Amino acid sequence: MHFNAKWINYETGEYQGIEARYGNPAPYFRKTFSCKGKVKKAQILASALGVYKIYVNGQAISDDYFSPGWVDYNKKLPFVRFDITGFLGERNAVGIVLGDGWAVGHVGSNATFKRTSYSDKIYLCAQIVLEYENGETERINTDESWLCTQGEIRRTDIYMGEYVDHRLSLGDFSAVDYDDSEWEHPTEDPFRFPRNIYLEEMKLPPIRVKHTFIPALIKKEGNQLTYDVSQNIAGALRLTFRGKAGAKVTVRHGELFVDGKIYTENLRKAEATDVYILAGEEKEIFRPLFTFHGFRYAELELEGEVEILDIVAEAMYTDLPVSGEFSCSNSLVNRIYQNALWSQRDNFLGVPTDCPQRDERLGWTADAQIFSQSAMYNMACKEFYEKYLTDVREAQLGNGVVPAVAPLPHIGFYNYVGFGPSAGWCEAIAEIPFCHYRTYGDRMIIRDNLYAIKKMLDYFESTCPDGIRRTCGKTYGDWLSLGNETDKDMLSTLFYGHSAYICAELCRAVGDFETARYEALYEKIKKAFAETFVAKDGTIQSDTQSCYVIAYKFGFISKASAREHLERKFREDGGKLTCGFLGVRFLLPTLCDVGLSEIAYRLITSEEYPGWGYSVVNGATTIWEHWDSFTQERGIRDGMNSFNHYSFGSCTEWMYEYVLGIRSHIESPGFEKISFIPYFCHDGSITSARGYYDSAKGRIDVEWRREGEKFIYNVTSPEEAECFFEFPEMKVLDEKKDGNTYRFELVRA
Repeated sequence: MHFNAKWINYETGEYQGIEARYGNPAPYFRKTFSCKGKVKKAQILASALGVYKIYVNGQAISDDYFSPGWVDYNKKLPFVRFDITGFLGERNAVGIVLGDGWAVGHVGSNATFKRTSYSDKIYLCAQIVLEYENGETERINTDESWLCTQGEIRRTDIYMGEYVDHRLSLGDFSAVDYDDSEWEHPTEDPFRFPRNIYLEEMKLPPIRVKHTFIPALIKKEGNQLTYDVSQNIAGALRLTFRGKAGAKVTVRHGELFVDGKIYTENLRKAEATDVYILAGEEKEIFRPLFTFHGFRYAELELEGEVEILDIVAEAMYTDLPVSGEFSCSNSLVNRIYQNALWSQRDNFLGVPTDCPQRDERLGWTADAQIFSQSAMYNMACKEFYEKYLTDVREAQLGNGVVPAVAPLPHIGFYNYVGFGPSAGWCEAIAEIPFCHYRTYGDRMIIRDNLYAIKKMLDYFESTCPDGIRRTCGKTYGDWLSLGNETDKDMLSTLFYGHSAYICAELCRAVGDFETARYEALYEKIKKAFAETFVAKDGTIQSDTQSCYVIAYKFGFISKASAREHLERKFREDGGKLTCGFLGVRFLLPTLCDVGLSEIAYRLITSEEYPGWGYSVVNGATTIWEHWDSFTQERGIRDGMNSFNHYSFGSCTEWMYEYVLGIRSHIESPGFEKISFIPYFCHDGSITSARGYYDSAKGRIDVEWRREGEKFIYNVTSPEEAECFFEFPEMKVLDEKKDGNTYRFELVRA
């Protein structure tokens, strides 16, 4: 974005600092212009410190929300390019309204929940580009000639909510003939940004409304009405009213309905409250522009004479195409899959966040890497993770450490997450590119991130010369595990070794000369791990389920050892899982790999606590943050407690790769070669499964069913793909191939 547009600002109130509860009214900008001839193509390129909505000649130019998106605005400034050719006439007007967004509004968690993390004012920078049929190009830039004012949006904040007084509506402020005689001029601020900051085009699809629900009225008491959306979503209500001027509607949001009221304690400092003041029109529609809420239930408090004519809940997220689907004969497992998918949707608003409801909603790196492969099966996430990895690289410290969140807020957050390279969080810079390359086969992801991976490993080598990575600073371990804690030094060493392995594989993929170096580093760490943490009988220090499944998946222990100790652990743990964030991704795959698939299927189909099914039978429509976010015995967990966290939903990866059997090859990424290695359910809890994944080569379609003692396995693969089949513990009775369609008849060996 190279142009002479100015950064402009309009002060709508007194300065509001980091501790302020609310910001100032939203600024509105306007510019009129005439076309000099017949327009071949017209665009508007817009950036902001804040978020915006753009209108031309009385129409919104896009169905986007929260553009231009969230980045570390101290490192770069995003802009979005919109085609407005079809909106123009001879005389035209553009209108832009802005909200605080992430740049100016609240960002953070607990003590770091502050305003103005990136900027203390809202700024706009835009250029209208008119390409005429005669070859001439005209550019109309933001500058002091634009007009500005304030209107009905009195305050807006992603976490706190939006306050709209419709009596102050500006009407159709982007209409050509609009009376703007009372509007003022903005201030130019050419020295607001350091010289090394740059503008970068945001290539992600926009955040859009993707699903709508008609909420059911479940309680009416006096002037309070409570609605159930039926699904925990990230989004907002679209409300239609009729009433007298000055009547007030307050909308509060929550994930649970407890003891006759919505539950909001887990929101912490996030108010998640919208307010609308009626203007007295025959019909008024309120849909907040610059906030979203994580909620299933909404409480409307009506003050004054007001009637609700219509209510719709709108779920919104980054508009990524669907790329896969899974279902099976077990309704509980289907709901687990859907819950994980909904948690992905609700947390994919430009950044893969941990939760959409409380004072957090941050791009935690461990959550992102744990779920990345699951996410890539469900949605076409190529550009989404490319953008997020840019956020991660920009957050990386000079010494190579990757902080626990990206984009990184800049007020107090270093003190919150610390400088320590927390195992599983720091290594997102390696794990996500690894999954991305394996899934999409684009070597550019390696070239973009390999230096950052090496930089992290250089730091580890300099601080861990013996190959054992000892924890320092704030680290999280196997976050939210149950029972005994998994040793953090041991976990750190495992993830250090796995990152060295990934680095070697990625070096090999692009012909990097340091492949051998990182292969040797991986072997050195494996040896040090065995000498330091593994006893003669194969027991690993801290002796938890997580330590065995992670050590096995990272190649640090043998299949026989993993099987022996996992059998023992499940016997000692009463058949219950105990894994936290880091271990749970590998739990079900490892159990299958080592010959304990019956335990895996028992866990995924169990309704008992702890487990995925327990949340389902207790009403969950998304994945919970804790295994015990709610229990029948103790009720709702106090403190940090989200009911919409995708991390434990990483079992989705297992559904695609082990139940359906679809696997990619690191040697032939992008599914040029496909291995099919299904593990069938033999206890009768799942008697059929089907699903697909849309690879770059085409659709991979799998369906299997049990018929008596036999299993029928059907595959349709992309025509160009090379397919390999392996059936652990099964005997092939018959196989047929017709073009790119395969059919196998199998029995248990």
